[in-house]
Amino acid sequence: METREFIGRTVETQALRRELDRGRPSVAVVLGRRRVGKSRLLVEVTRDRPTIYYQATKVAGSMSLALFRKEVERTVGTDAMLASLGDWLGVLSYLEQVAATRTPGLTVVLDEFPYLCETNPSLLTIFQKFCDGLRDRGSPLNLILCGSKISFMEELLGEKNPMHGRQTLKLDVGPLPFRDAARFFPDWSLEDRLMAYGIFGGIPYYLTLCDPQGTLRDNVFDLVLSNDAPLSDEPNNLLQAELRDVTRYATILRAVADGCTNSGDIIGRVREIRDSSALAPYVRKLEELRLIRIVRSLDATERERDRRYHLNDPFLAFWYRFALPNVSPLAAGHADEVWKYAIEPFLDDYMGGLFEWICRDYTRLYGPEILPRAAREVGQIWAANYDIDVAGQMLDGTFFSGECKWWDAVVGEGVVQHLRDTTRGNPYYAERTTEPHYLLFSSSGFADKVREAGAKDRCLHLIGPRELLGISDAR
Repeated sequence: METREFIGRTVETQALRRELDRGRPSVAVVLGRRRVGKSRLLVEVTRDRPTIYYQATKVAGSMSLALFRKEVERTVGTDAMLASLGDWLGVLSYLEQVAATRTPGLTVVLDEFPYLCETNPSLLTIFQKFCDGLRDRGSPLNLILCGSKISFMEELLGEKNPMHGRQTLKLDVGPLPFRDAARFFPDWSLEDRLMAYGIFGGIPYYLTLCDPQGTLRDNVFDLVLSNDAPLSDEPNNLLQAELRDVTRYATILRAVADGCTNSGDIIGRVREIRDSSALAPYVRKLEELRLIRIVRSLDATERERDRRYHLNDPFLAFWYRFALPNVSPLAAGHADEVWKYAIEPFLDDYMGGLFEWICRDYTRLYGPEILPRAAREVGQIWAANYDIDVAGQMLDGTFFSGECKWWDAVVGEGVVQHLRDTTRGNPYYAERTTEPHYLLFSSSGFADKVREAGAKDRCLHLIGPRELLGISDAR
């Protein structure tokens, strides 16, 4: 079992514990892409509770039931009645009786629930019947159904599915925010902690593989670039776990990683797809799998050209931009040369886009640390000749506008003036009744005059790595 410190997941942990503490029948559905840390979350939440935890595998249905029954015996003990039960409904009903008479609040976790249903198509109907009876009788049993096959888990609750409306909680587990991801590297420089998120993202499995005693470069070598590195083929494994024919999906991801942010550019890279209508099903699937996100300029109309496509995982963005194009020299053992000539010189350019992502997430998640109110809306605005990296408004209707600079140089007065001019000329801000708040994000600090202006102007906020990471001592 994983022994490394459990980091983050405060919101998810509170939601699950609140659900399990209600003292009434509970059917929680937990979903999220593979490697995102669902199983570890469930282990942590149920650590001090009477729990039967069953990790399903791809085996025959009869064997799954036998293995599950062994886990039941391990937790509640063996008796003749349990040994005589030969079907799922019987074992589940037995557990309901245990919860009602001996162990109130007994929790049953069925991890990778889709595997059970693949080998037993009637299982969903069985669970429907059981959950209906559980609710009617009010037995204090907690049932958690967890799965990495996102499409299956989403359909599980669909209107035409037997389990529709039976859940008392749906929890969609996403990647860790950048601030939690940075906690995996407590002794690294602030810049390297941000870069670690830009490379490995917020997937706990990837972060747990990292060695915080090594350098950023060492970890990229050991986990991504070296022959037989554990993450060297992770994106392909991720696609193959969800899709039958991964080629077109992988090509779309590669195109987006290369900067094809609109449908026309993507179609130009995928020869088999001739128009937007043919592209749409692939994009929808990738969006459903949380691998692509579609972004609209906050001042946009519904026109296609107002949409941009981005990879929704920093690790995928890094792998498709740097590892995949260099797969041949990497296979030949030239990882040092790949890093020196094909990665390191371009990391700052790569981090420029990731830094904007981090800054928008900061404003959305931690904005009240510097702004008067939490944000109602956070996004970006673009036009033919300018971008506003961070745009939005707070809950009281006050607007904000931000510029993000992943630079070696400090941010000077020219950046401040440019941000003010661009904001004032954009229609999104036309209805403002007060001066917007201006957010300046910089990886390398601010010129003295900008700092002086920030100290005097309550609407000008300067945010560096220390503020982004929420730490008081910049090491």
